[in-house]
Amino acid sequence: MSPPYEDWRQYQEAVAQAFRDLGCHTEVEKTITGARGTHKVDVYATFQKLGNECHCLVECKLTQRPVKKSDVLTFHKIAQDVGADLGFIFCESGFQSGAHEVTRNTNIRLCPSLEDFRQTALLGNGHIALVLEKSSEPDAPPVYMFPNHYQPNHLLKHDNRLFVSNWKAPQGGNIAIVDPATQTIESIIDLDKYEHRRPNNGTQVIAQYPPGNIACAEGKIFVGQVFSEFVLVIDIETQSIIKRIPIPGGGNGAIAASPDGRQIYFASNRVSSLFIIDSATYQCRAIEYPHGGRGCLCVLPHPSRPLLYIGVQRGGSLHGVSYPGGNCFLAVLDLDRCDYIGELYLAEVNNQRSDGSTPICLTYDEEQRCLFVGMFQSLRGICRVDELAREISGTFRFAPNTRNKHFRWVDPLSQTLYRNKLLSVNRNNREIVMLDKFSGLVESSTYLGEASNGPHSVAVFGHVAIISYPQRGGLIFRDLAANG
Repeated sequence: MSPPYEDWRQYQEAVAQAFRDLGCHTEVEKTITGARGTHKVDVYATFQKLGNECHCLVECKLTQRPVKKSDVLTFHKIAQDVGADLGFIFCESGFQSGAHEVTRNTNIRLCPSLEDFRQTALLGNGHIALVLEKSSEPDAPPVYMFPNHYQPNHLLKHDNRLFVSNWKAPQGGNIAIVDPATQTIESIIDLDKYEHRRPNNGTQVIAQYPPGNIACAEGKIFVGQVFSEFVLVIDIETQSIIKRIPIPGGGNGAIAASPDGRQIYFASNRVSSLFIIDSATYQCRAIEYPHGGRGCLCVLPHPSRPLLYIGVQRGGSLHGVSYPGGNCFLAVLDLDRCDYIGELYLAEVNNQRSDGSTPICLTYDEEQRCLFVGMFQSLRGICRVDELAREISGTFRFAPNTRNKHFRWVDPLSQTLYRNKLLSVNRNNREIVMLDKFSGLVESSTYLGEASNGPHSVAVFGHVAIISYPQRGGLIFRDLAANG
């Protein structure tokens, strides 16, 4: 695709204007003398930070081909020679994969889209409001939409802020930090980038890896970077990637932080192991799932005891018998002994065959000393389990409603406690329901609008439930107090 600029001078001026809009003083085609020579740069930008003047070199390339690794190395040497604080290379045609590799741990930033740079950089100067958009359906609530068609998936409440894992096809995704009180975005954090080619025409595309589950500890975000080999560590204050922790099988899995923040638990969905990461030193040790167990989409530490709950997708047995089908189960790991002290079979067996269900979300209730397990592709809905996973003490089943046209189950993808209630986001029913947490009786149901795949996650701030709805492109805010 041709860049939307008539010539290189127009592109260069557009880049310079973007830095001016951010409050920088800019000079175009400036000649700078360094320690080893004189260099001409496309745009030279300066700004004040913490009482000091910062200097940026900017190169603008209006080319039909991606920037090569050698060009980036040359620019890096120039930035070093003149003592620049930051260096930016803009190219709408992108960058070769090797170009990204050589910028790791440097002060050089590669920008494949001037427009995306504008949107992201403006976040540093103030909050951007989510856009309230009404639904075309009279009975569906409005949605607070993200810019640039981001699709919010996983939600994490931390220190009165909402951390959102956004996906954006086909470019990848990012993490947004949202102020739930004002419905504004405080900042957007980009993940690693990679190069791939479109299968239909071979066009090169530079995309970002999408985020999976996220956890916060010690002032840092830990995120499973999907389709890559890493769990990323991001400093919240500076929003910088400070560590890439290599994980066998990559960053596809479930993640959670210990109550004291000293450990991160990453349960892989690709290899049959749990990885315990020290949040300060990043040292990592692996513990295999119980024999035969494989795949995981949820993990949760006990709030006060050294126990870890792992929802395992496959490989369990009922009274020593493994049936054809899924055989999902819940495993309880004693963290002090590094040994499993409980395994509870969760699948349903009919006609000597296990269903294909899997645990999808976990919530611990300190009052009842029990666990609520949301079941994916299961008629069971939500299982209430004792804290040592010895038995299923209750089953909260849901009936498909008129919005659910394709499935016998509702897929409760996310849940959280509110007072004596349990909130559940039922994807296939396109609803959030409020249940009595003791009896499982549904007290209210709110329709969330029609879109492919339905709503995804829920978090509660005060009396407000916030629900992510990926294909509606934003967040739904529901006042719980209004419903009693």
